[in-house]
Amino acid sequence: MRLRLLERIRQSHGPEAEMTFVEALTASMEKHLRLILNTHQGSSASAPDFGLPDMASLAGDSEIDTFKEMARVLTEVIRKYEPRLKNAEVQKAPNRETGVLEFSVTGNVELTNEKRSLFFSTAIHPDGQIQVF
Repeated sequence: MRLRLLERIRQSHGPEAEMTFVEALTASMEKHLRLILNTHQGSSASAPDFGLPDMASLAGDSEIDTFKEMARVLTEVIRKYEPRLKNAEVQKAPNRETGVLEFSVTGNVELTNEKRSLFFSTAIHPDGQIQVF
């Protein structure tokens, strides 16, 4: 399992040098998930399906169906564009804030001698911004 090139360079200098490999890898994946989920499909000429489609087009017959479809799309995009997160799954999480949709992202990362489970939370705000934490 590797960090992205510029992250490997930065890790040897500055505050990243203080992180363990797993901390640096988790931070790298969180940053990359943030990029993926805040990019609209069609924004990348080299990968037209990179990012998320218009979420408004995902409306289902019910609120539950809409959330399931959103989780399915999020899972699909994450599996394709963040391959370091194995067996990625996205599920609707309880909202802590009115007007904000929350999802949990789980998966595994394969290290040299072990697999580690990872968990990220996402919050989709009314303005379309997506937080990953």
